[in-house]
Amino acid sequence: MRRLCFFLFLIILVQPSLADNNLTFVSTWQRIGLFEGPGITYWQTGWLNAGVEVTLLERNVAGTWVHVQRVDTSGDVLLDGWVMSAFFNLPDDFDFGSLPVSSLPDADIDNVNSQSMSQLFSVPVIPEISLAMQEVYQRGVEAGNHPNVITKVGDSLMQNDEYLQVMSQPNYDLGGYVFLTQTVEFYRESAGQPSVAARLGLTTYVVFDPMWADPAQCEAGESPLNCEYRLKRPSVALIMFGANDVQHMTDAIFDEQMRLLVEETLAQNIIPVLFTFSYHPDNEFWWQAINFNLRLVQIASDYEVPLVNLWSAARALPEFGLDVDRIHLKNSGVDWLDFTNGREARYGVTLQNLLTIRVLHEIRRSIPYEIDSPDNATDF
Repeated sequence: MRRLCFFLFLIILVQPSLADNNLTFVSTWQRIGLFEGPGITYWQTGWLNAGVEVTLLERNVAGTWVHVQRVDTSGDVLLDGWVMSAFFNLPDDFDFGSLPVSSLPDADIDNVNSQSMSQLFSVPVIPEISLAMQEVYQRGVEAGNHPNVITKVGDSLMQNDEYLQVMSQPNYDLGGYVFLTQTVEFYRESAGQPSVAARLGLTTYVVFDPMWADPAQCEAGESPLNCEYRLKRPSVALIMFGANDVQHMTDAIFDEQMRLLVEETLAQNIIPVLFTFSYHPDNEFWWQAINFNLRLVQIASDYEVPLVNLWSAARALPEFGLDVDRIHLKNSGVDWLDFTNGREARYGVTLQNLLTIRVLHEIRRSIPYEIDSPDNATDF
Protein backbone atom coordinates (compact mmCIF):
# COMPACT_ATOMS: atom_id res chain seq x y z
CA MET A 1 0.00 0.00 0.00
CA ARG A 2 2.87 2.40 0.84
CA ARG A 3 4.42 1.80 -2.59
CA LEU A 4 1.10 2.36 -4.37
CA CYS A 5 0.42 5.61 -2.50
CA PHE A 6 3.92 6.86 -3.23
CA PHE A 7 3.56 6.02 -6.92
CA LEU A 8 0.18 7.78 -7.18
CA PHE A 9 1.62 10.79 -5.36
CA LEU A 10 4.34 11.10 -8.01
CA ILE A 11 1.78 10.98 -10.80
CA ILE A 12 -0.33 13.71 -9.20
CA LEU A 13 2.75 15.78 -8.41
CA VAL A 14 3.93 15.99 -12.00
CA GLN A 15 0.51 16.22 -13.66
CA PRO A 16 0.45 20.06 -13.89
CA SER A 17 3.71 20.06 -15.82
CA LEU A 18 2.04 18.23 -18.70
CA ALA A 19 0.49 21.50 -19.79
CA ASP A 20 3.96 22.90 -20.45
CA ASN A 21 4.48 23.54 -24.15
CA ASN A 22 8.25 23.02 -23.77
CA LEU A 23 8.07 19.33 -22.85
CA THR A 24 10.59 17.07 -24.54
CA PHE A 25 9.33 13.83 -26.11
CA VAL A 26 11.95 11.13 -26.67
CA SER A 27 12.41 7.38 -26.91
CA THR A 28 15.14 4.95 -25.95
CA TRP A 29 17.17 2.76 -28.26
CA GLN A 30 16.98 -0.27 -25.96
CA ARG A 31 14.64 -1.71 -23.33
CA ILE A 32 15.43 -0.35 -19.84
CA GLY A 33 14.07 -0.74 -16.33
CA LEU A 34 11.49 1.67 -14.94
CA PHE A 35 11.81 2.55 -11.23
CA GLU A 36 9.87 4.54 -8.63
CA GLY A 37 12.82 6.89 -8.11
CA PRO A 38 16.28 7.83 -9.43
CA GLY A 39 18.22 4.69 -8.56
CA ILE A 40 18.18 0.90 -8.39
CA THR A 41 17.27 0.84 -4.68
CA TYR A 42 13.80 2.11 -5.60
CA TRP A 43 11.21 -0.51 -6.52
CA GLN A 44 11.19 -1.46 -10.18
CA THR A 45 7.68 -0.93 -11.55
CA GLY A 46 8.14 -2.15 -15.10
CA TRP A 47 10.06 -1.60 -18.32
CA LEU A 48 10.37 1.12 -20.92
CA ASN A 49 10.56 -0.57 -24.30
CA ALA A 50 12.74 0.73 -27.11
CA GLY A 51 11.02 3.18 -29.42
CA VAL A 52 8.19 4.06 -27.00
CA GLU A 53 7.87 7.85 -26.85
CA VAL A 54 7.82 9.42 -23.38
CA THR A 55 8.01 12.88 -21.86
CA LEU A 56 11.05 13.97 -19.84
CA LEU A 57 9.84 15.69 -16.67
CA GLU A 58 12.80 16.07 -14.29
CA ARG A 59 16.22 14.67 -13.46
CA ASN A 60 18.41 13.83 -10.50
CA VAL A 61 21.28 16.18 -9.58
CA ALA A 62 23.88 14.23 -11.55
CA GLY A 63 21.64 13.97 -14.61
CA THR A 64 22.15 10.20 -14.79
CA TRP A 65 18.46 9.41 -14.08
CA VAL A 66 15.34 11.08 -15.47
CA HIS A 67 11.66 10.99 -14.59
CA VAL A 68 9.53 10.04 -17.61
CA GLN A 69 5.82 9.82 -18.30
CA ARG A 70 3.61 8.62 -21.13
CA VAL A 71 -0.02 9.69 -21.52
CA ASP A 72 -2.72 8.86 -24.01
CA THR A 73 -4.70 11.36 -26.10
CA SER A 74 -7.19 11.90 -23.29
CA GLY A 75 -4.48 12.72 -20.79
CA ASP A 76 -4.58 9.45 -18.85
CA VAL A 77 -1.20 8.33 -17.54
CA LEU A 78 -0.05 5.08 -19.15
CA LEU A 79 3.48 4.98 -17.77
CA ASP A 80 5.31 6.91 -15.07
CA GLY A 81 8.69 6.33 -13.45
CA TRP A 82 12.45 6.86 -13.48
CA VAL A 83 14.99 5.46 -15.94
CA MET A 84 18.70 5.86 -16.60
CA SER A 85 19.23 8.81 -18.92
CA ALA A 86 22.02 7.28 -20.99
CA PHE A 87 19.85 5.30 -23.42
CA PHE A 88 17.68 8.01 -24.99
CA ASN A 89 17.61 9.10 -28.60
CA LEU A 90 18.01 12.80 -27.85
CA PRO A 91 17.57 15.79 -30.16
CA ASP A 92 20.93 17.29 -31.16
CA ASP A 93 20.39 20.42 -29.11
CA PHE A 94 18.91 18.77 -26.02
CA ASP A 95 20.42 19.61 -22.62
CA PHE A 96 19.63 17.72 -19.41
CA GLY A 97 20.37 21.01 -17.69
CA SER A 98 17.03 22.31 -19.01
CA LEU A 99 15.12 19.84 -16.81
CA PRO A 100 14.16 20.72 -13.24
CA VAL A 101 16.06 18.86 -10.53
CA SER A 102 14.02 16.48 -8.40
CA SER A 103 14.09 16.62 -4.62
CA LEU A 104 14.02 12.82 -4.37
CA PRO A 105 17.19 11.29 -2.83
CA ASP A 106 19.49 9.15 -4.96
CA ALA A 107 18.44 6.02 -3.06
CA ASP A 108 15.49 4.61 -1.12
CA ILE A 109 17.35 3.30 1.90
CA ASP A 110 14.18 1.63 3.26
CA ASN A 111 14.71 -1.02 0.59
CA VAL A 112 18.35 -1.75 1.55
CA ASN A 113 18.60 -4.72 3.92
CA SER A 114 22.07 -3.92 5.30
CA GLN A 115 22.66 -1.14 7.80
CA SER A 116 26.16 -0.44 6.48
CA MET A 117 25.03 -0.36 2.87
CA SER A 118 22.01 1.72 3.81
CA GLN A 119 24.34 4.33 5.34
CA LEU A 120 26.44 4.33 2.18
CA PHE A 121 23.46 4.56 -0.18
CA SER A 122 22.09 7.49 1.85
CA VAL A 123 25.00 9.69 0.76
CA PRO A 124 24.18 11.79 -2.34
CA VAL A 125 26.08 10.97 -5.52
CA ILE A 126 26.93 14.65 -6.07
CA PRO A 127 27.63 16.77 -2.97
CA GLU A 128 26.79 20.33 -2.13
CA ILE A 129 29.86 22.55 -1.77
CA SER A 130 30.21 23.87 1.77
CA LEU A 131 30.95 27.46 2.68
CA ALA A 132 34.19 26.20 4.23
CA MET A 133 35.35 24.90 0.83
CA GLN A 134 34.39 28.15 -0.89
CA GLU A 135 36.65 29.90 1.59
CA VAL A 136 39.46 27.39 0.97
CA TYR A 137 39.16 28.00 -2.76
CA GLN A 138 39.31 31.75 -2.35
CA ARG A 139 42.30 31.63 0.02
CA GLY A 140 44.08 29.34 -2.41
CA VAL A 141 43.57 31.65 -5.38
CA GLU A 142 44.76 34.61 -3.30
CA ALA A 143 47.85 32.60 -2.32
CA GLY A 144 48.70 31.73 -5.92
CA ASN A 145 46.81 28.50 -6.64
CA HIS A 146 45.49 28.40 -10.19
CA PRO A 147 41.67 28.44 -10.26
CA ASN A 148 41.52 26.57 -13.58
CA VAL A 149 43.94 23.81 -12.51
CA ILE A 150 42.90 20.45 -11.10
CA THR A 151 44.95 17.38 -10.31
CA LYS A 152 44.35 13.79 -9.34
CA VAL A 153 45.78 11.82 -6.43
CA GLY A 154 45.46 8.06 -6.11
CA ASP A 155 46.42 4.64 -7.40
CA SER A 156 46.07 3.13 -10.87
CA LEU A 157 42.34 3.91 -10.95
CA MET A 158 43.28 7.60 -10.97
CA GLN A 159 46.39 7.22 -13.14
CA ASN A 160 44.30 5.71 -15.95
CA ASP A 161 44.81 7.71 -19.17
CA GLU A 162 41.07 7.51 -19.91
CA TYR A 163 40.30 9.26 -16.63
CA LEU A 164 40.28 13.07 -16.99
CA GLN A 165 43.10 13.19 -19.55
CA VAL A 166 40.58 12.52 -22.35
CA MET A 167 38.91 15.76 -21.29
CA SER A 168 41.75 17.70 -22.94
CA GLN A 169 40.88 16.43 -26.43
CA PRO A 170 39.07 19.09 -28.51
CA ASN A 171 36.63 16.64 -30.13
CA TYR A 172 34.71 15.84 -26.94
CA ASP A 173 31.00 15.00 -27.10
CA LEU A 174 28.93 15.67 -23.96
CA GLY A 175 25.73 14.22 -25.39
CA GLY A 176 22.86 15.56 -23.30
CA TYR A 177 25.15 17.12 -20.70
CA VAL A 178 25.54 20.38 -22.60
CA PHE A 179 25.25 22.35 -19.35
CA LEU A 180 28.72 21.06 -18.39
CA THR A 181 30.43 22.62 -21.43
CA GLN A 182 31.81 25.71 -19.67
CA THR A 183 33.20 23.57 -16.85
CA VAL A 184 34.94 21.26 -19.33
CA GLU A 185 36.44 24.25 -21.14
CA PHE A 186 37.57 25.87 -17.88
CA TYR A 187 39.51 22.83 -16.61
CA ARG A 188 40.29 21.12 -19.93
CA GLU A 189 43.97 21.98 -20.32
CA SER A 190 44.99 21.00 -16.79
CA ALA A 191 42.97 17.77 -17.01
CA GLY A 192 45.25 16.59 -19.79
CA GLN A 193 48.35 16.66 -17.59
CA PRO A 194 49.54 13.46 -15.83
CA SER A 195 50.04 13.54 -12.06
CA VAL A 196 53.12 12.41 -10.12
CA ALA A 197 50.73 11.64 -7.24
CA ALA A 198 48.61 9.18 -9.24
CA ARG A 199 50.35 5.97 -10.22
CA LEU A 200 50.20 2.19 -10.19
CA GLY A 201 50.54 0.72 -6.69
CA LEU A 202 50.25 4.02 -4.83
CA THR A 203 48.59 3.80 -1.41
CA THR A 204 47.68 6.24 1.34
CA TYR A 205 51.03 5.39 2.95
CA VAL A 206 53.41 5.81 0.04
CA VAL A 207 51.82 9.01 -1.29
CA PHE A 208 53.74 10.59 1.62
CA ASP A 209 56.95 8.61 0.96
CA PRO A 210 59.74 10.49 -0.91
CA MET A 211 61.02 7.14 -2.20
CA TRP A 212 57.96 7.03 -4.49
CA ALA A 213 58.52 10.52 -5.89
CA ASP A 214 59.63 11.05 -9.48
CA PRO A 215 63.31 12.12 -9.23
CA ALA A 216 63.05 13.88 -12.59
CA GLN A 217 60.39 16.28 -11.31
CA CYS A 218 60.51 16.22 -7.51
CA GLU A 219 62.96 17.75 -5.10
CA ALA A 220 65.07 15.73 -2.67
CA GLY A 221 63.00 14.57 0.29
CA GLU A 222 59.73 15.63 -1.35
CA SER A 223 56.74 13.28 -1.26
CA PRO A 224 54.69 12.53 -4.41
CA LEU A 225 51.80 14.51 -2.90
CA ASN A 226 53.75 17.66 -2.06
CA CYS A 227 55.66 17.43 -5.33
CA GLU A 228 52.41 17.37 -7.33
CA TYR A 229 50.95 20.28 -5.41
CA ARG A 230 54.14 22.34 -5.89
CA LEU A 231 54.29 21.58 -9.62
CA LYS A 232 50.65 22.29 -10.40
CA ARG A 233 49.45 24.74 -7.70
CA PRO A 234 45.92 23.37 -8.27
CA SER A 235 42.73 24.70 -6.75
CA VAL A 236 41.11 21.25 -6.62
CA ALA A 237 42.58 17.79 -5.95
CA LEU A 238 40.52 14.76 -6.97
CA ILE A 239 41.42 11.98 -4.52
CA MET A 240 40.53 8.29 -4.63
CA PHE A 241 42.19 5.51 -2.68
CA GLY A 242 40.88 2.23 -1.34
CA ALA A 243 41.03 -0.50 -3.98
CA ASN A 244 44.68 -1.23 -3.09
CA ASP A 245 44.61 -0.21 0.57
CA VAL A 246 41.67 -2.49 1.39
CA GLN A 247 43.88 -5.53 0.83
CA HIS A 248 46.71 -4.41 3.12
CA MET A 249 45.41 -2.36 6.04
CA THR A 250 42.59 -1.99 8.52
CA ASP A 251 39.87 0.58 8.06
CA ALA A 252 41.18 2.41 11.16
CA ILE A 253 44.63 2.87 9.59
CA PHE A 254 43.04 3.84 6.27
CA ASP A 255 41.01 6.45 8.13
CA GLU A 256 44.16 7.85 9.74
CA GLN A 257 46.05 8.07 6.46
CA MET A 258 43.15 9.65 4.58
CA ARG A 259 42.76 12.27 7.28
CA LEU A 260 46.45 13.14 6.93
CA LEU A 261 45.96 13.45 3.18
CA VAL A 262 42.93 15.71 3.56
CA GLU A 263 44.67 17.85 6.17
CA GLU A 264 47.76 18.32 4.00
CA THR A 265 45.60 19.26 1.03
CA LEU A 266 43.60 21.79 3.05
CA ALA A 267 46.81 23.21 4.53
CA GLN A 268 47.79 24.20 0.98
CA ASN A 269 44.35 25.78 0.42
CA ILE A 270 43.36 23.15 -2.12
CA ILE A 271 39.87 21.64 -2.12
CA PRO A 272 40.14 17.86 -1.67
CA VAL A 273 37.34 16.04 -3.50
CA LEU A 274 37.02 12.50 -2.15
CA PHE A 275 35.50 9.57 -4.03
CA THR A 276 34.01 6.37 -2.70
CA PHE A 277 35.22 3.45 -4.80
CA SER A 278 33.26 0.72 -6.56
CA TYR A 279 33.87 -2.83 -5.40
CA HIS A 280 32.50 -6.22 -6.37
CA PRO A 281 30.40 -8.07 -3.77
CA ASP A 282 32.05 -11.38 -4.72
CA ASN A 283 35.51 -10.08 -3.81
CA GLU A 284 37.14 -11.31 -0.62
CA PHE A 285 37.34 -7.84 0.92
CA TRP A 286 33.78 -6.72 0.09
CA TRP A 287 32.71 -5.82 3.62
CA GLN A 288 36.07 -4.22 4.34
CA ALA A 289 35.53 -2.09 1.24
CA ILE A 290 32.14 -1.03 2.60
CA ASN A 291 33.84 -0.02 5.86
CA PHE A 292 36.52 1.91 3.97
CA ASN A 293 33.87 3.80 2.02
CA LEU A 294 31.98 4.60 5.21
CA ARG A 295 35.20 5.99 6.65
CA LEU A 296 35.49 8.25 3.60
CA VAL A 297 31.94 9.46 4.17
CA GLN A 298 32.72 10.34 7.78
CA ILE A 299 35.97 12.09 6.85
CA ALA A 300 34.18 14.20 4.25
CA SER A 301 31.60 15.17 6.84
CA ASP A 302 34.17 15.98 9.53
CA TYR A 303 36.20 18.28 7.27
CA GLU A 304 33.24 19.59 5.21
CA VAL A 305 34.94 18.48 1.99
CA PRO A 306 33.07 17.26 -1.12
CA LEU A 307 32.57 13.53 -1.59
CA VAL A 308 31.40 11.93 -4.83
CA ASN A 309 29.55 8.69 -4.14
CA LEU A 310 30.89 6.75 -7.10
CA TRP A 311 30.18 3.48 -5.25
CA SER A 312 26.46 4.25 -5.20
CA ALA A 313 26.23 5.49 -8.79
CA ALA A 314 28.16 2.50 -10.14
CA ARG A 315 25.75 -0.03 -8.58
CA ALA A 316 23.48 0.44 -11.62
CA LEU A 317 26.21 -0.44 -14.15
CA PRO A 318 27.02 -3.93 -15.47
CA GLU A 319 29.47 -5.56 -13.03
CA PHE A 320 29.26 -2.32 -11.02
CA GLY A 321 31.37 -0.52 -13.63
CA LEU A 322 34.34 -2.85 -13.05
CA ASP A 323 36.62 -4.61 -15.50
CA VAL A 324 37.26 -8.36 -15.56
CA ASP A 325 39.71 -8.13 -12.65
CA ARG A 326 36.86 -6.72 -10.50
CA ILE A 327 39.20 -4.04 -9.15
CA HIS A 328 39.75 -1.51 -11.91
CA LEU A 329 36.97 0.48 -13.52
CA LYS A 330 36.18 -0.55 -17.07
CA ASN A 331 37.44 1.62 -19.94
CA SER A 332 35.28 2.43 -22.95
CA GLY A 333 38.26 2.36 -25.30
CA VAL A 334 37.43 5.86 -26.56
CA ASP A 335 40.32 8.31 -26.24
CA TRP A 336 38.16 11.43 -26.04
CA LEU A 337 35.42 12.52 -23.66
CA ASP A 338 32.23 10.91 -24.97
CA PHE A 339 28.90 10.73 -23.15
CA THR A 340 26.94 9.29 -26.08
CA ASN A 341 25.71 5.78 -26.88
CA GLY A 342 25.10 4.98 -23.23
CA ARG A 343 28.78 4.87 -22.31
CA GLU A 344 28.29 6.42 -18.85
CA ALA A 345 25.84 3.60 -18.05
CA ARG A 346 28.13 0.83 -19.29
CA TYR A 347 31.71 1.81 -18.44
CA GLY A 348 32.97 2.70 -14.97
CA VAL A 349 35.62 5.14 -16.17
CA THR A 350 33.12 7.07 -18.31
CA LEU A 351 30.85 7.38 -15.28
CA GLN A 352 33.85 8.45 -13.20
CA ASN A 353 34.61 11.20 -15.73
CA LEU A 354 30.99 12.38 -15.79
CA LEU A 355 30.68 12.58 -12.00
CA THR A 356 34.05 14.33 -11.73
CA ILE A 357 33.01 17.01 -14.20
CA ARG A 358 29.66 17.27 -12.43
CA VAL A 359 31.27 17.99 -9.04
CA LEU A 360 33.69 20.45 -10.64
CA HIS A 361 30.61 22.16 -12.08
CA GLU A 362 29.21 22.46 -8.55
CA ILE A 363 32.49 23.94 -7.33
CA ARG A 364 32.50 26.55 -10.10
CA ARG A 365 28.86 27.42 -9.40
CA SER A 366 29.52 27.82 -5.69
CA ILE A 367 32.34 30.35 -5.98
CA PRO A 368 30.88 33.76 -5.04
CA TYR A 369 33.16 35.75 -7.32
CA GLU A 370 34.31 35.70 -10.95
CA ILE A 371 36.83 32.92 -11.60
CA ASP A 372 36.61 32.41 -15.35
CA SER A 373 39.23 35.05 -16.22
CA PRO A 374 41.47 35.29 -13.14
CA ASP A 375 44.89 36.91 -13.20
CA ASN A 376 46.57 33.73 -11.96
CA ALA A 377 44.90 31.25 -14.32
CA THR A 378 47.49 29.23 -16.19
CA ASP A 379 48.01 27.60 -19.57
CA PHE A 380 49.88 24.35 -20.18
